[in-house]
Amino acid sequence: MPTPRSLEEISAEWLTRGLRRAGVTQAARVTGFRATRIGEGLGFLSSVFRLLLDYDRSEADAPRSVVAKLEPADTSMRDFEGELHAFQREIRFYEEIAPGAPIRLARLYFAESEPPDYAMVMEDLSFARPGDQVAGLHASQVKRGAYTIGCLQGRYWGDEALRSFDWMPASNGVQGDFDAKWDSFVEHFGYTVDPAGLELGARLLGRADWLEAEIGRRPRTIVHSDLRADNLMLGDEGTPEEILILDWQIAVRGLGAFDVARLMGGSELPSERRGHQLEVLHAWWEALGAEGVRDYPFEDATRDLRLGALATLWYPVHFHTGVLESAGRSRALLERMFRRLFDSAVELDAGAVLPG
Repeated sequence: MPTPRSLEEISAEWLTRGLRRAGVTQAARVTGFRATRIGEGLGFLSSVFRLLLDYDRSEADAPRSVVAKLEPADTSMRDFEGELHAFQREIRFYEEIAPGAPIRLARLYFAESEPPDYAMVMEDLSFARPGDQVAGLHASQVKRGAYTIGCLQGRYWGDEALRSFDWMPASNGVQGDFDAKWDSFVEHFGYTVDPAGLELGARLLGRADWLEAEIGRRPRTIVHSDLRADNLMLGDEGTPEEILILDWQIAVRGLGAFDVARLMGGSELPSERRGHQLEVLHAWWEALGAEGVRDYPFEDATRDLRLGALATLWYPVHFHTGVLESAGRSRALLERMFRRLFDSAVELDAGAVLPG
């Protein structure tokens, strides 16, 4: 049975086979479903749908709804997804890391992991409300998000187990074309960035190898790499489901503070972020300590945050060529995120770690 490439190719038979194969259902057969696209204008490396399932009989553990994640319909985004091996990476994350993670994650029911097409069917977390990249996050939400990712990172901080995750690279390789794409980025999206941000970006020209080497010398852990509001679900405060992190397609083994810089820089409301970046960093640093990380002074974490903030600027420049025709919410998302990332790096004085 072929892996569906679009909503129209998802069938009740395919869902039945997958749920049974995974042991999620036993005798119940999916007879139909109603689909709603979720994440319209939110993500770029996948197409995501919520499916309300109908069965031919009642079965206690049969999920009433699931989330189906397919490869992106857009050809250029499919090429980016293939370049990053995003689906293979996320499937392996849920199969090998999620079961032992110290944070609440969605359950992967089943996945199609054989090339050339990939798909995932997962737990529906719609009991929580989705984060909104355009609207942004409040400081308290960002702090909790930083603490949550810190718990996962603390569990794997410098751990030998990282070596076994050879399917998860040390880098997404987006820095390699920063110099070549910088002028195009300024031409098409420079209006989103203040002069100080453009000046900082220009200072990165010719320094991608230096920054990558500096990051490579720092302690390694699991890094989400795309930690932002649209990849969060927000549950009840004070519960394990207060912050639910989605979309592990570009996870790497690298600099943990990158995720703090990405979350805070790309998603926090600027009015609440200014002057409070180190408070967010401290929440993350405390989570590392709670998971047993020692010999990592806060001063080192602060420098790592600045390195991470510089590295976040690689992503807008690398990916902007694939979203030149974006419109509507997608365009608003990009504009807000680009401006926030550059502004946050400037506010952190991230350029202070650059040589010369």
